[in-house]
Amino acid sequence: MFITNHVLAGAIAGSVFRRRPVAAFGLGFGTLVVMDMTPHWGNPELGRDGFYAVAKRDGLLGLATLALVTVAGVPPRRALIAGIAGAAILDSDKPGEFFFGVNPLPGWVDRIHKQIQRESTEGLRTELAAGVVLAALTVAVLVRARRVDPEPRRLPTCPGADR
Repeated sequence: MFITNHVLAGAIAGSVFRRRPVAAFGLGFGTLVVMDMTPHWGNPELGRDGFYAVAKRDGLLGLATLALVTVAGVPPRRALIAGIAGAAILDSDKPGEFFFGVNPLPGWVDRIHKQIQRESTEGLRTELAAGVVLAALTVAVLVRARRVDPEPRRLPTCPGADR
């Protein structure tokens, strides 16, 4: 699944468990596993360079999505970030290998992750449909959170600090 879709699913998880970062991480991780088990796009004929060309575009879109969701999120944002981290952690192998030449995941975790993948060249429709649905759900969840808690929590200030 595209990393952008994982970021969106993780944002939903972080919004559901807004005050429980560990639960948000767990739910985000659960979405990662379910999404990777769902038939989605992948093309082994692209080769390494073709894969990285697609991954770079998706990675930049995923980073932009991460930034927008984080800014739009209602404080505290720890659970939001934890949900996104849980939803993307298994895909840290790709940027790790690309930028640093090292897969940060233990070998056994990487093998399990590769075994659960259900990629096919026909899965692009699934990817795009999932992205549209997840984006709409993420916007709805974030808008609802703003309506429920419109005032961000602020740290108490020291008496006389505003003088």
